[in-house]
Amino acid sequence: MEERDGSATASTSDVLQAYRDARAQAEDETWASRVLALSVTQGVRLDVLERELWGALELVRESGEPAEDLYGPAQEWAQDRIEERVARGQRVVDSVADTEWRDVPVVGSVVAGILSLLILAVWWARDGLTTDYTAGLLLLPVASGFGIILALATWERVLRRHSWTIAVTIGLVLAAVGVGLLTWLVWGTRGEVVATGSVFWLAALSAAHFGVAALLERVLQSQDRRPRPRPARVRDDKEWERDLAGALRFRLDLRETQVRDIVREARAHTVESGRSPEEDFGAADGYAASFPRDRRAAARRIAWARSAMVLVAAFLAFGGLLDRLAWAEVSWVGLTVLVLAGGLATSAWRRYLAEG
Repeated sequence: MEERDGSATASTSDVLQAYRDARAQAEDETWASRVLALSVTQGVRLDVLERELWGALELVRESGEPAEDLYGPAQEWAQDRIEERVARGQRVVDSVADTEWRDVPVVGSVVAGILSLLILAVWWARDGLTTDYTAGLLLLPVASGFGIILALATWERVLRRHSWTIAVTIGLVLAAVGVGLLTWLVWGTRGEVVATGSVFWLAALSAAHFGVAALLERVLQSQDRRPRPRPARVRDDKEWERDLAGALRFRLDLRETQVRDIVREARAHTVESGRSPEEDFGAADGYAASFPRDRRAAARRIAWARSAMVLVAAFLAFGGLLDRLAWAEVSWVGLTVLVLAGGLATSAWRRYLAEG
């Protein structure tokens, strides 16, 4: 059976190309890409998924049958393989934080560029080729982009150190502040017109945001390559337990009761052995990665997040009614986004109920 280390000898594109070449059919590559999608949707280590794909490729080549006919739906097959590895005590979950502080200016600028294009579409549908530019309109993409990424980075760090209750409370406070700021930018400055011009100046503004993101990424990458000596540091038992709890909450979506039980069991084991938890279990993130995700809890949180997007889409569609109660103030682009967001939310809630 052919198995490679995806991180060392083969890239993700090599895996996908191998599946395309196995039977000269794009459907096998699509199946493999759905397996790799678990790295994003469930935080599974990419190299683990690549190894599983390399192992499954031989039968596809020998039999000449589609991968989905041999193994079934991609994500179900991958989930079964992941659970087998977890049962053997192997690390399968990526414990690295998704968002670092350094990502805020870079990703925030990218999001600002995307939002500028979305605003262009909405304003073009509403005002035509010419629109009034207010300070709020010009600042809205930057405030939204940076606010979203800053909130994500803050959320991850709070969740690694505190319970879900505290993290949710802080998240709601940040959301309230963000909504208040955005509302003021949209409605509080609508009478302060800076200039009137083509709506396509928003495309130039979007390009400027993308350019700033590329420049910042180059600067930050050059700083990351500089050698920085890091003195060794021994973590005490309390720090290790705090790191374990944070990793369990942050990456595995475990409920607080599950987190406390795992930490309590680890503490009891170290008391019995007389050694430190790091000696018995290794790094906290590594030990946390040996536990399976709480799929139902993860599905519930995804459903709530998508439901929140429905509210944002509704504001985009019907926000104009705050000025004047008329059908002309309803955005057809916003209605389209609302329908899509509603469909995604419905799908997420169905998945949550299916996890039952």
